[in-house]
Amino acid sequence: MILDVSKKEHMQMISLYKKCRGIALIDKYLPEISPINKMYVINTEDEWEQVKEEFPINAMTVRCDCPRGVEGKLPEGQTFHRDRVNQYIKDVQKLVPDAVIILEDLKPGTNERIHTKGGFNLDIKIGDYIYIDYVGPSFDCGMLCKGKGSHESWVIPWTEVPFIDDTFMKKYKVGEINSCQYWETAKIRIDFLMDVYPDKKDEILATMPKSYKTIEKSVFRDLRDDVIFPLYLKQEELLKDGMEHFGVEINVVEDGSMVPFEISISSRFKKQ
Repeated sequence: MILDVSKKEHMQMISLYKKCRGIALIDKYLPEISPINKMYVINTEDEWEQVKEEFPINAMTVRCDCPRGVEGKLPEGQTFHRDRVNQYIKDVQKLVPDAVIILEDLKPGTNERIHTKGGFNLDIKIGDYIYIDYVGPSFDCGMLCKGKGSHESWVIPWTEVPFIDDTFMKKYKVGEINSCQYWETAKIRIDFLMDVYPDKKDEILATMPKSYKTIEKSVFRDLRDDVIFPLYLKQEELLKDGMEHFGVEINVVEDGSMVPFEISISSRFKKQ
């Protein structure tokens, strides 16, 4: 089985997997900012050998997923040299034999993890609210997905979405981290980055902010313009697809670009 996210005839099979479906929905609802050049879903090392030449050598992004209804502790996704994919497949299938491997070729700069402007998780209930969690520079949305703590949060009523401006940054804020809490999240992030990039210790320590400053206006505006407004305008299509309540994972890379990685069902995100 080699499933190609660009082929409509493969989407029914791809949608049997939670994360795979969430990644594919980015191409459907936010195609202008999708980070994906190419994505395959495979089962075996033999299938990897059939497609490996289509992927980059030094920046191969690999993730994993299991069928809906199947639980298991799977390894985190990785970006590494192409030669390490075979071992990753072995590791995944040892833990969850029914798991699949997600192979991604991402656009340049969209998988940056050290030099970032932060990350968002959105919890969107059409007709009701948008809940926004944000972590700042040198972090990404992975911290939020793991429940490690957000730096700032907002709840915007759905009726107010068309009117979002800079005043909403204070008007609808419902939480902000203090300095002690921030440094606890920074320690977690530094440990994670050093594990992923053991040869970049000095760069990681130099880049991590020593204190948290509130979100930049430009980042808030880009979230509004590139993610929130486009989804608001597609609300009828989302409702037809049964997406009344869903979440969005977004990283903000070094140049300020919004990089959405997944649109998923609401049970994976914080509820109001």
